[in-house]
Amino acid sequence: MKKISLLLVFLLMLSFSWCTKDETTKVVNEDVKTEETKETIEYEPVTFNYKIYGANYEVTFEKAPKRAVTLSQFMTEMLLALGLEDKMVGTAFMDNDIYPEFKEAYESIPVLSDKYPSKEVLFSVEPDFVSGWTSAFNEKRVASATEMMDNGINPYLATSIGGSGSLEGVYKDFRDLGKIFGVEEKAEEVIGKMQEEIKGVQDKIGNISEEEMVKVFVYDSGEKEPFVVAGGGISGDLIRQSKGKNIFDHIKKGYATVSWEEVVQKNPEVIVIVDYGDTDYDTKLNFLKEHPALQHIKAIKEERFVKVSLADMSPGIRNTKAIEELGKGFYPEKFE
Repeated sequence: MKKISLLLVFLLMLSFSWCTKDETTKVVNEDVKTEETKETIEYEPVTFNYKIYGANYEVTFEKAPKRAVTLSQFMTEMLLALGLEDKMVGTAFMDNDIYPEFKEAYESIPVLSDKYPSKEVLFSVEPDFVSGWTSAFNEKRVASATEMMDNGINPYLATSIGGSGSLEGVYKDFRDLGKIFGVEEKAEEVIGKMQEEIKGVQDKIGNISEEEMVKVFVYDSGEKEPFVVAGGGISGDLIRQSKGKNIFDHIKKGYATVSWEEVVQKNPEVIVIVDYGDTDYDTKLNFLKEHPALQHIKAIKEERFVKVSLADMSPGIRNTKAIEELGKGFYPEKFE
C-alpha cells in the first residue's frame, strides 16, 4: 500500500512538472509573439521608388531590418553613426581606413570582401537589407536588385550618391535610414551635430562673394586626361559648402573627364587631390608637379595642394571633416 502511495505521489509530481514546463514554454512563446506583434504594429512601413540600370523598383520595408549588409564605406559608416552595428551582418568595399570613432564597432562586423563579394557570399549571411553604390545592384558585380528582392532582400539606394547629390541629400538619407531602422531620434541627433560642425567652419570662413572665392581644381585620377570632380553630386557640393569655386562646376554631373588644356586655361589657385586606391596621394602629387603643361598655373607655382580621402568626399558622416579640411586648405588664414 505504501509503495502504491509513493508511486502515485511521483506520478503527480511528474505530471505537475510537465504542465509547468508546457505552461512556461507557452508563456515564453506568447511573449515572443507579443513582442513581434508589438514591433510590427508600432513600425510604420516605408516605401521607396528607385530606377536602377533602367528598371523601376518599388521597395517597401514592412519592419526594421535585422541583418543588414553594406557594400560601400560611406553606407557602412552611416549605419555605424546611427548605432546599428548589432543589426549588421556584413560589410565590403572600403576606400580608406574606417573612421576612428567607429573602429571598435566596425571590427565586430564580418568583412565579406575587400571589394564586392560574390552573390553566393552575400546570400550566405541571409541579409534583409543591402545598400552601397549603384554598381552593387548588378549581376556582373554582385546581384541585380530583382534577384535580391526575389531572395527576400530589400535594396536601399541612397539619394546622395547620384549626380544631383548634395549635403541636403545626405541629411535626407540619414532621415530615411532612421525611418527604416526605427532610430529616427538618433538620425536627427546625427544631422544636428553635422549641421553645427559645418556652421562652425563656415562661420570661420565668413561671407565671401563668388568673385573672391578661390578657384579650385579637384583631381581624382588619370594621366592622359584628368578625371575630375565636377559640379554635380555630393563632391561638387562639398566644394561649394567650403566656399571654393570649382573650375568645372559648370559640368552638371558628379565626375567628368576633361583635358589638361582646360585646366591650364582656367588656372586654378588650389588643387585638391582625392586620395584612394593603388595610386596614393604622393604619387598623384608628384605627377601633377612634374606635368610639363601645368608648370605655369598658380596652384603649382605656389604649391597649394589639399589632400582629401575618397571616403570624406563620398556622402555620409565624414562630410563635416571634408568641409573643414577643404576650408582650411582654401582659406588657411581664417583658421590661424
